[in-house]
Amino acid sequence: MCGITGYVDYECKVDPNILGKMTKAIVYRGPDSSGEYVNDDKSAGLGIRRLSIIDLSTGDQPIKNEDGSVVVVFNGEIYGYKNLRDDLLRKGHKLKTKSDTEVLVHLYEEYGEGMVAKLNGMFAFAIWDEKKRRMFIARDRSGIKPLYYSVIGKKLFFGSEPKTILECPGYKKGVDSTGLSSFFYLGYILGSSSIYSNIFRLKPGNILIFDKSGIKIKKYFDIKTKKDYPQSSLDMLLNKAVEKQLIADVPVGVFLSGGLDSSIIASYISKYEKLKSFSIGFSEKGFDESKHAYYVAKKLGTEHHSDEFSPKDVLSIFDEISSKLDEPFADASLFPTYKVSKLARKYVKVVLSGDGGDELFGGYPIYQAHILARYLNFLPNFTYDVLRNIIDSIPDIFFDLIPTSFKEYPKKRLAKIILSGMKKGNPQDRHLYWMRTFFLGNEFLGNTYDRKHNSKSDNWKKLSPSITGQSIDFNTYLPDDFFFKVDRAAMYNSLEVRVPFLDNDVLNYAFSTRKPHVNLLQTKIQLRKLLQDRLPDVARRPKKGFGIPLEKWLRSDLKDFAYSKLKSRRLNDYVSKNKVLKIWGEHQKSETNHSGTIWQLVIFSAWLDNWS
Repeated sequence: MCGITGYVDYECKVDPNILGKMTKAIVYRGPDSSGEYVNDDKSAGLGIRRLSIIDLSTGDQPIKNEDGSVVVVFNGEIYGYKNLRDDLLRKGHKLKTKSDTEVLVHLYEEYGEGMVAKLNGMFAFAIWDEKKRRMFIARDRSGIKPLYYSVIGKKLFFGSEPKTILECPGYKKGVDSTGLSSFFYLGYILGSSSIYSNIFRLKPGNILIFDKSGIKIKKYFDIKTKKDYPQSSLDMLLNKAVEKQLIADVPVGVFLSGGLDSSIIASYISKYEKLKSFSIGFSEKGFDESKHAYYVAKKLGTEHHSDEFSPKDVLSIFDEISSKLDEPFADASLFPTYKVSKLARKYVKVVLSGDGGDELFGGYPIYQAHILARYLNFLPNFTYDVLRNIIDSIPDIFFDLIPTSFKEYPKKRLAKIILSGMKKGNPQDRHLYWMRTFFLGNEFLGNTYDRKHNSKSDNWKKLSPSITGQSIDFNTYLPDDFFFKVDRAAMYNSLEVRVPFLDNDVLNYAFSTRKPHVNLLQTKIQLRKLLQDRLPDVARRPKKGFGIPLEKWLRSDLKDFAYSKLKSRRLNDYVSKNKVLKIWGEHQKSETNHSGTIWQLVIFSAWLDNWS
């Protein structure tokens, strides 16, 4: 796991000092070593900050091929790389190290841009091809690792985070309207946009080629939903994924919340070795899962470490995070994720996590809503408003009696949100509305929402309702919210997080299996069956989200802190003072829960202070 940077300049020459500044900007991503490469005519440069995980002694980057004509910098891990390495040796390639990084160089020599189809892992890498005079960049198919780029004339700048490009000569900082619209609507930035004008994200499953003719971006991966995909055992696939991802030359641990996904991953790990496990808890019972984490740790025999997250933690680490967070990001679970990453880093350099289990195996009640929408699509739009009014008149206690496979969700509120979203015809519009309204409420900070990232395809009609929701999340929420959060929280602490659920074979299985993941009464059907013999109590546990009690804290411990951020005059350039005060006042009077929207404002205000 590392941080990479670089640029190509066909107009002038690469300045090693600028390259050094770009690389230094992300030193926390790789504190173990640094490296830079500039070609002979100074038209291309690469930079790397390395967090040493595999081949500690000879794996420093950049790494070249035999004649120095192909050079790579690489962020991530390639699983099963030893098999690729052996195949390359049989084909006559000469490799000097035992690292997965060097394998990339020789795969490129052998297969060109087709090399990406052979990779199983999490990655963002850049290869300079001296003979073809071009830069070749790729990002993993799930978007686990980030990559940003900007083109200015005949120059290409890129890096693991936007702050690397902000160091570049000729770049003029500005706020991108699409990125801002996305943040104001969702609390995170969707798709290829960033918060900065002319800085873009390379989307998951894409490659980028830059040469004197300009930039070309190609998609090399899309999820497969073909039912003729070989139906392997999920148990076998997950076991193999965990086994491959345990390979490291440094200590490895596991994030263990006590929920279904992390418990499954921990159960496979326990078959191979005894590891340290890590969790975070809360004093508020409705948010705390620490007792479940301790239960699983005891059952599996892990050496468990846990800490509690409180409002004091928000206050103590807010500046530390916001000083590095170069894009506004309002998922408040970033903060406890940061703290548990800091805890883990005291003991290990690598952790495995259960991230992706919900999105691939039907963990969210919103997938059940897509099934319901398919059943009710014959109803005229006004019917949903009538039903919503009927729900308003029913006491909350009756909704709490509904048997579901999730808890801690306000079910009456969820039902009203679902009915309101039913009127939206495009499944992605409907899905994003459901997600943002449930987490952020009905208050929208922007005047309009730029929908250019929303799919206009009819392909949704070919998918089952629940797979529709999962595929939308795979292309939006998972890379742009979840993996953004985990990458930043972990890398700010120089910790690598691996995600076995996103193994290529597990991913293919999840979207092509004939077995259902979810129905109207139960979520994660297959994963629950998988765990019922090993940890039956966990298999039966309802779904519980990972968040912090913001509603309460913003009326108490965080009240003064949050209000100090909302008083920023710069904030009023984007959101009117009257609107900010209205949102704040309604929340403080307990008229409406505006905690998600207030947190958006707090985060955006801090971003304006630090990065605009």
